[in-house]
Amino acid sequence: MVSLIFLFAVSGPLCFIYTIIFVLISYIGAYYISESHTEKNKNKILILTVTALFAGLFLFKFTKFILPVNILIGNFFHVPEKFVRDIIVPAGISFYTLILVAYVVDVYRKVTTVEKNFFKYLLFSIYFPQLLMGPIVRHNDTKEQLMSQKPIDYSCIQFGILRILWGIFKKLVIADRIAAVVDSIFLRGFAAQPTICLVIGIFLFGFQLYADFSAAMDIVLGISECFGIKLPENFRNPYFSTSFHQYWQRWHITIFTFYRDYIFYPVLRSKPVMSIKNYLQKYSKINAEHIPVFISYTVVWTFAGIWHGLSPKLMFGTCLLPCIYLILTDIVHDYTKKIYKKYKSLQKNLIYRICQMIGVYFLLCFVYIFFIVSNLQEGFYTIFEIVSNFNTNLNINFFNTNDLFIIPTGIVLLLIVDIIKENKTDIKNIYVNKIPVVFHWCILLILITIILSFGIYGPNYNPTDFVYAQF
Repeated sequence: MVSLIFLFAVSGPLCFIYTIIFVLISYIGAYYISESHTEKNKNKILILTVTALFAGLFLFKFTKFILPVNILIGNFFHVPEKFVRDIIVPAGISFYTLILVAYVVDVYRKVTTVEKNFFKYLLFSIYFPQLLMGPIVRHNDTKEQLMSQKPIDYSCIQFGILRILWGIFKKLVIADRIAAVVDSIFLRGFAAQPTICLVIGIFLFGFQLYADFSAAMDIVLGISECFGIKLPENFRNPYFSTSFHQYWQRWHITIFTFYRDYIFYPVLRSKPVMSIKNYLQKYSKINAEHIPVFISYTVVWTFAGIWHGLSPKLMFGTCLLPCIYLILTDIVHDYTKKIYKKYKSLQKNLIYRICQMIGVYFLLCFVYIFFIVSNLQEGFYTIFEIVSNFNTNLNINFFNTNDLFIIPTGIVLLLIVDIIKENKTDIKNIYVNKIPVVFHWCILLILITIILSFGIYGPNYNPTDFVYAQF
C-alpha cells in the first residue's frame, strides 16, 4: 500500500495508470510464457511482451524526439494535439521497465518462477525505495524478502538510519556543494574561462557524480534496510578500478548485469555474430576472436546511449566513448598480458595500481565533459581548448572560503570510507555488533550536526536533483 501511495504521489493519476498498465503487460506476458507448452509460442509471447514494454519506454521518454510521429498517431485516434505535446513521463519508467523486462526474460529462461498473485508481483515491480533510481532488482533477489512475515530486526533499523544519514551527507555536503562550484564555472561561458578552470570543473564533476549517485543508493538501500529488505548493492567504489571493464562492473552494478545478461551474451552467442566470426576466421587474417565481443560492445553501448537519452552529446559521451575505451582495452590487453606474465608482481604493486586508477579517471573525465556541456559542439570545443590552448591563469572566484575547506575534506572522508569498504571490511557487523550502543547515537548525532552545519539547504537554496533521476 505504501508503494502504491508513493507511486501515485510522485506520478499523478494519469502516469499512475500508465505504470500499472506496464506492470500488467509484463505480468500477463510472463504468465502465458509459463503456461505455453511449445517453444514457438513462448518465443512469440516473449518478443511481443518485451517489445510492448520497450515501446512504452520509448514513447514516453523520447517524446520530444518522436513528437511528429506521436502527433500523427494522435490524429489517427482523434487525440487532441495539446495532450500529445504535454505528455508527462511516468516517474522511474527507465528503471522499472528494465526490472519488468528482466522478470519476463527470467521466467522464459526458467531462472525464476512465475508470480501468479498479481498483488505480490505489483509489490515487487513498484517497491517504492527502488522505483525512481534503482537498483534494477531481479525477481529472485527480493521475492522471498518482500513476502516474509518475520519481524523487523532492530539492527537493520540501526544500520539503515546510519546509511541514510551517510547518503544525505554525501548529497548535501559534498555533491550539492561541488555542483554549485561546477555550475559557476561552466555557466559563465567556456570561452571566458581559463582552461585550468575548465579542468578543475570537470575533475570536480567526477566527484560530484560519484557522491551524488552513491548517496542516492545509500538512501535507497538504507530505507529498504529499515524494512528488513536487503536490495542488491549498486555502487562499489568505481574510482578504485584499474581498468574500464572493472569500472563498469562497479558503477551502477545492476544495470551492468542487465546489459551483460540480457544484451551482451545473447548478442555474443547469436547465430549472425557467430557466422561473422567463422567467416573472418576462414577468409581473413585478422584476429576474429575479438570481433563478436566488439559487436556485442557496440550493441550494448548503443542501448546504453539510448537509455540515457537520444541527444547527440549523451549518445557520444555515454555510448561511443565507453565503447571505444573497452575495445581499445581489449586490444591493448593482448600485449599487456605478456608483460604481466613476465613481471608477475607488477599487478600487485600499489604504485602501479594507483597509476592505473588515475589513468582510468583521467580518461573518464572526457566522458564527463559530455554530461556537463549543453551540446556536442560545446563538448568538442572544451576538449580542443584543453588540449591545444591550455591556460594556467587560475581564477578561484567560483570558490568561496567554506568550499575550499569543506569540499576537499568531504572528498577525503568519502575516499577513506570507501578504502575501508574496498578492503572488504564488514561495516555493518562492526557498527551493529562491535560498537557499544551509546556510540551509535554519538555517530548519528555527529553526522546530523555535520549535515546541518555544512550541508547546502534552506529557503534560498535551489536544490539539485539527483543526477540519475533525470534518466
